[in-house]
Amino acid sequence: MLNLKFLIMKKILLSIAAVIFLSNFCLAQSGNNQVAIGAEVNFLASNGYSSIYNAGFGGNLKGLYGVGTAGQLTLTGAYSSFSGKSSSQYGNQTLSLLPILAGYRYNLDGGFYGEGQVGLAILTTKGSGFSFSQTDFAGAINIGYVTHGFDLSARYYTEGDVVSTFAIRLAYNFSLSGK
Repeated sequence: MLNLKFLIMKKILLSIAAVIFLSNFCLAQSGNNQVAIGAEVNFLASNGYSSIYNAGFGGNLKGLYGVGTAGQLTLTGAYSSFSGKSSSQYGNQTLSLLPILAGYRYNLDGGFYGEGQVGLAILTTKGSGFSFSQTDFAGAINIGYVTHGFDLSARYYTEGDVVSTFAIRLAYNFSLSGK
């Protein structure tokens, strides 16, 4: 149990270090380089999970590395937590998702964008007397709108055939390149 917590913490710290490294590396590039901090509400789209867990809340940190005039490579670390519905036998459980995703964002005229992401995610279920964790491949498709640094997006996220979510995200993009 302690080794699992250490492994999860190690993955979180490595993810944060990667985003910081990416952010520092972005300063030397000519594209639009940013770091985004956001909050999101997640709705489980998987039948088995949506019937036993409430909507989830979470946060994320995203590094955006400018490629050309319209593209950005992205690296995202996020955390979302879902509590069990009190009306189900799983009312005392918590489901947590910790995805680490790399992707490409294409920015359209007028502030709109589309983004695809792939990576790994840790799914953890905890209840009284037990804890279960697994790592899966994950992917996401995002569409969004950015204005004056504020970023509002909708995302469909999936961990293969394990769990899927639909999320609404509000973030603020901090520019690293003076643009």
